Amino acid sequence: MFAGGTATLFFDSAWGKKLIRRRSPNVEEGRGAEEPVEAVEMSETIPPSSMVRRPSTRAKSRSEEVGTENLVEEEGRTVTYNLDKRIFSWGFGIKVLVFFFATFITIMILRGVLKVRPRGFDLFANLYLAGTIIFGGGPVVIPLLREYVVDEGWVSSRDFLLVAVYLATLAVKGTSINSAAGAVIGYIAIFSPGQFIHTGTMGLWKSLRRHQSVTSCLRGINASAVGLVYTAVYRLWEIGFIDEAYQSGSPLGKDPWWVVVTATSFVGGMWFKLPAPAAIVLGGTMGLIWFGIVKA
Repeated sequence: MFAGGTATLFFDSAWGKKLIRRRSPNVEEGRGAEEPVEAVEMSETIPPSSMVRRPSTRAKSRSEEVGTENLVEEEGRTVTYNLDKRIFSWGFGIKVLVFFFATFITIMILRGVLKVRPRGFDLFANLYLAGTIIFGGGPVVIPLLREYVVDEGWVSSRDFLLVAVYLATLAVKGTSINSAAGAVIGYIAIFSPGQFIHTGTMGLWKSLRRHQSVTSCLRGINASAVGLVYTAVYRLWEIGFIDEAYQSGSPLGKDPWWVVVTATSFVGGMWFKLPAPAAIVLGGTMGLIWFGIVKA
């Protein structure tokens, strides 16, 4: 993501534009060779004054009234006045970010220094770290959580793939921590970093969005995050098949039928607007068909 942000920052800078002009001089030549636009008679483009509709004075004054009350013009962007006022101040944003990074550094130091750690602290620290470095949704979260939960020996690979939504509950199984308490610990740990960063950034965003370099970096980070999502999905593909002989998971491509199931779900959602719950039910039905033919 750092490389993506740096790349777009350079691409949008003056040096990047100069480099592009040097590499592709034909673009400038093509622009210079454009034919001049012929003059068009005014009578053909502008209708007579009698046919031009003018807004009424009442409608105009009403629109101006609404605009002054609810809208704020800022660098070509229309921002709702109330929404603009609800954004936190930059001072509050800095305080939130400082608090977050202080807690993150403290937890990571304790995680590395302490030799004997309670399971509850280990669970909180691992999910706090995962919630901090995650940039994306579920497809990115699941492979990363596998490293922080399965590799620790808290949950088996099979249970992880089957009931990934109950990871925090399963992670505290066999300890003195209640299952519900484990779920609360996991919920707070994985969602708190995002809330801290979002709140702190909203306080600074009003000032940061004026700088083109910041928006350029964010475009590159967003593009890099899309690449990470595809990487995470591929990692799930490599461990998605569970059987008696493959308790830790194996690639779905070993059996052509699972390739058909995956392709059906993708095509149905992408081109036929198949809802996600319907795609899941369809995949389960096709799995039962495979079981009835191959295993029965």
